[in-house]
Amino acid sequence: MIKAVVFDWAGTMVDYGCMAPVKGFIEGFRSIGYEISDEMARKPMGIAKLDHTRAIAAMIAEPITEEQILEAYRIFEETMFADIEQYCDVLPYVIEAVAMLKRQGIHVGSTTGYTDKMMEKVIPAAARQGYTPDLCVTPDQVAKGRPYPYMMWQNLMHFNLTDPREVIKVGDTVADIEEGKAADCWTVGVIMGSSDLGLTRDEVAVLSDEELKSRKAAVRARYYQAGADYIIGDMSSLANVVADINRRLELSASHKLLTPGPLTTRSSVKRAMLTDHCTWDDEYKAITTSVMDDITHISANDSYATVLLQGSGSYAVEAMINCLVAPDEKILFLVNGEYGKRMLTIAEDSHRDYDSLVFDVTRPVELEAIEQKLKADAAIDVVIFVHCETTTGVLNPLEALAKLAKSYGKKVLVDAMSSFAAYEIDMLNLDIDALAASSNKCLEGLPGLSFVIAKKSLLEASEGNSLSHSLDLNDQYQGLYAGGGKFRFTSPTNILLALRQAIDEYGKEGGLPARRARYQKNHDVLVRGLEELGLHSLVDPEYQSYIITTFDLDGFDFADLYAILKSKGFIIYPGKLTSTPTFRLGNIGDVYPEDMEALVKAIAGQMEDLSRKG
Repeated sequence: MIKAVVFDWAGTMVDYGCMAPVKGFIEGFRSIGYEISDEMARKPMGIAKLDHTRAIAAMIAEPITEEQILEAYRIFEETMFADIEQYCDVLPYVIEAVAMLKRQGIHVGSTTGYTDKMMEKVIPAAARQGYTPDLCVTPDQVAKGRPYPYMMWQNLMHFNLTDPREVIKVGDTVADIEEGKAADCWTVGVIMGSSDLGLTRDEVAVLSDEELKSRKAAVRARYYQAGADYIIGDMSSLANVVADINRRLELSASHKLLTPGPLTTRSSVKRAMLTDHCTWDDEYKAITTSVMDDITHISANDSYATVLLQGSGSYAVEAMINCLVAPDEKILFLVNGEYGKRMLTIAEDSHRDYDSLVFDVTRPVELEAIEQKLKADAAIDVVIFVHCETTTGVLNPLEALAKLAKSYGKKVLVDAMSSFAAYEIDMLNLDIDALAASSNKCLEGLPGLSFVIAKKSLLEASEGNSLSHSLDLNDQYQGLYAGGGKFRFTSPTNILLALRQAIDEYGKEGGLPARRARYQKNHDVLVRGLEELGLHSLVDPEYQSYIITTFDLDGFDFADLYAILKSKGFIIYPGKLTSTPTFRLGNIGDVYPEDMEALVKAIAGQMEDLSRKG
């Protein structure tokens, strides 16, 4: 929630039109022989006043000495001290807006371009009208004023706040917005009464509606270009801004996503998205190439290639099926969950020649039944299965399945969506022809990129197989590798940058051994803790992956359990395609055993209430 709002002074809370400084600067430069316009006086508004004087001097065509600047500033100060109390009228709706903040327990801070001595006159004058902030920070109190964030930081320190996203900066100049942005706070630009609008109340009153509308639009454009999060007409709209930011903060509140993906990601991965790149840029193409190479080497060698695709994991699975299986080849699908069934839908929609073996969703596929099928049907060319079936978390015997299929001379394609980078998959020694996975599983990247790792020979022989132009792996492979990392179509640049960072984090953690050990520990803590509470895993331990675990709800209502755990900072998944009510918990992502302990504790603390609702 918002904890503090930091206001500017002149043009925002007092001095409608921010007239006092303008008069001072005009008089100051007149004293050294220069007539400056109102627009020139206002252009640098918001920054420390001596810096403001220098900025005006820089706009004048002929050189002005530092001695002249200091003289202009001296007259500026004299004019300000003589007149400043005449320009302390509190703007409309200010008192009401501040009272609203106080009722919500929100601190009211302030920053200004005025000096300490100037504020000694402004603060009492505003107080007599009912406006008294909790703090006022001037440029005299910090190393540098706006647009530097130091005055904002002083406010945060004074109010004992550590998260700048719980603070709003409100002002009437571009410098105010830049100050708030530099401090990573929310920023609000106020139009009416602002220095940027530059009109007194009387001047506003005589403007036509069209002229006022045009001038306000120009101010709005400047605020928008400066990066304001919100732009309001006057302080009567501030309550709505605070409410909307609180809504957004609640929606983006930090939760541990105990799901199979998307999942909780490290802050460094999210931050990596903040740079914009051109897809034609050689630097970006080099990043793309490095991502493909590093993914390939997690499970294979240079006889394989990674082909990136814009889209979710299902895009990669569909591309793998329809590109790496020739039109005249027959497929055997091994199915023990929703994602195996999804492959059947792909095959059906693509009019593929296929057969399937369907097994219990809580058990791995059966080798004996598969061998019988391969013996009975010599027309089968390709065997396709899911390694870790996300439906329940059951783990299929990858090595045994690959060796069995290869012993009958079959091509092997694997959906390794949930297992890649968490389980060892030796594609070379198992002679696996291809696998599909995505960025937002155990690589701990973000959704939006999937990939297929396949033998280069298979990719090169697949020309003409695809039924889809967008999902043509051969075409995508040729484009990415011949083009030095250039996608055929628009690359999800920010997602790829996040994936690059996620792969770096994978190496930093210690690669597969370290990540596997963490996930295994997460799983062990979770299962042991929930078993003690009477919540049992649906899959027998010998078949259970450490990626995701499905638990019997034991009569509890999932919606109640979800709501309670979300309020405690955890997001869980409902069960899927099981005969009894279940819920699923992922052990992957940027989560650790202590997170699992906290989850178990949260559930334990609510068992009695859940039981009554069940």
